Amino acid sequence: MATLGEIKARIKLVANIKKITRAMELVAAAKYHRANMRVNAARPYAAEMDDTLKIISGLTDVGLGEAAETQTPISLSFLEGTTPIHTYREKFFLDKEAQKPGVVLITSDRGLCGAFNTKLIHAGLKFIDEHEGKDTKLICLGRRGYNYFKTKKTPIVHHQVGISDKLLIEEINLLAAKLVELFAADEVDAIYLIYTKFRTVMSSDITVERFLSIPPVEGTTGEDFYLLEPDRDTLIEKLLAIYATTKIFSVLADSFASEYGARMSAMQLATKNAEEMLDDLVIERNRMRQATITKELAEIIGGAEALK
Repeated sequence: MATLGEIKARIKLVANIKKITRAMELVAAAKYHRANMRVNAARPYAAEMDDTLKIISGLTDVGLGEAAETQTPISLSFLEGTTPIHTYREKFFLDKEAQKPGVVLITSDRGLCGAFNTKLIHAGLKFIDEHEGKDTKLICLGRRGYNYFKTKKTPIVHHQVGISDKLLIEEINLLAAKLVELFAADEVDAIYLIYTKFRTVMSSDITVERFLSIPPVEGTTGEDFYLLEPDRDTLIEKLLAIYATTKIFSVLADSFASEYGARMSAMQLATKNAEEMLDDLVIERNRMRQATITKELAEIIGGAEALK
């Protein structure tokens, strides 16, 4: 049985833990509100960009699944002063079965956010199992996913930690450029994004979404319905880089909002558990103190009686 001194030490320890979890909850709440604002701002823009590229996909022969007679070279520029990525337009509009899929797994750098990272890692493992026998490669964004998969047999072709939750456009551009470069160099023939799509603080969905393979919208088989300026090929070349950057920005915004929502909920629960434990310890301390006082009074009374 614990002594009174040990119980007092535990009360002090639990009280300190409660202060820490409460502070972490408040920090996560502040970051969550900023991340939520970014999600609400990024989603409509990303959705419009997706729809625009799908319409343009329907105006290309390869977008309709027909074999292209010739491939159209394009150059994609992401940042001024960097070398453009040279590739072919048709790669982005062919919706074929992947033989060398690349999986972009987006986890957090830190823990203490409930099952956030565990669910993402399980989704990554499930994807790898479903594509057994294919040359699957991993791109890990976030320390938790990288630390797990670096000892596994699936090769990691790129990893990045310390991505700013401020979503700096230069950093996003470089990340999008790296993914497009892997795709253009045929290191992977399809890219899938595995991330947590934010809904509410208590609810988010693990999402597996194909990236850089743009399916056409049905009914967009003729350019007579659309006015494209300056022309279709130039428009595609300009929009593809913007599309890639916008998509990565939106996905990371969802991921950060989900992470901070999960951390806020986890720290709120930890604070509540600490409060309950603290209440139990205080009650136990008071009972032990009362028992000690009662014992001492009984000894004093007994001694006084003995002296009569």
